[in-house]
Amino acid sequence: MKEMSAAELREYRAKEHEKSYLLIDVRQPVEYEESHIPGSILLPLNVFEEQVEELPEKNLIFYCRSGIRSRAAALTADFFNEAGKDIYSLEGGVLAWNGVKVKGLPSLQLFDFNKPIGDILYDAINFEKGAFRFYEHIVRHFELKRVGITTSFNTVIVDVMKQARDGELGHAKLIYSHLKKLTPDALPFDDVYAKSRGDILEGGATFDELIELIENRSDDHIIDILEIAISMEYRAFDLYRVMSERTEEEPLKEAFYSLAQAEKSHMNTLANALEQSVPTEA
Repeated sequence: MKEMSAAELREYRAKEHEKSYLLIDVRQPVEYEESHIPGSILLPLNVFEEQVEELPEKNLIFYCRSGIRSRAAALTADFFNEAGKDIYSLEGGVLAWNGVKVKGLPSLQLFDFNKPIGDILYDAINFEKGAFRFYEHIVRHFELKRVGITTSFNTVIVDVMKQARDGELGHAKLIYSHLKKLTPDALPFDDVYAKSRGDILEGGATFDELIELIENRSDDHIIDILEIAISMEYRAFDLYRVMSERTEEEPLKEAFYSLAQAEKSHMNTLANALEQSVPTEA
């Protein structure tokens, strides 16, 4: 068992594929719902010993509030670690984590596991189209409000939002590639995408809800808009990462792992844009 700092965890997650490790929150459900590290699954310490032998044979990272409960969990997991995987405890826990945290539970209800796998993937394409529409709306907002005005600010924000928009289209095509393997006679991607309403986004919010959030923001509030977009992306990552561990269907696991991995580059693009938009002190 090893200790891992918050900085080391950020670096680890940036370089590792999402299918290679599992981030486990051993706090109580109310603590997890209040805020948790994106992509972590909940396994409270009081039920941990009953399930420790069922954990997948992959690298495991445990965290809690301050590092005490997670250290106990990591030591226990290490005892059963016959595969020789790396076992970590987050040093200082959530109190030491200075990265993004998300509130609430992942929107697992968006996916109905009673549906055929193909239908679940159709739903995922619909969520990605919703995100595409969201970014397209922002792009048009800035292009229309600044017609004939060329500024470095306008160019940068439009470029970033176009990258994010096109990335969502790429995610939809990624899901379609998994769908095509399962259903070779599926309609062409363009037809499937055209039929998708895009009314709900990958993080669980509706398109109309997010548009209402940004509609009254002025151009001077671009930081607010970027924060809304980042929150959406982190919620999407959180959902796909948890879904990849919840489903027992291998095709779905692979699809959700792929989506979680793809979301990381989106989050980085938007986070970098936010950092550049925040004024620096003179």
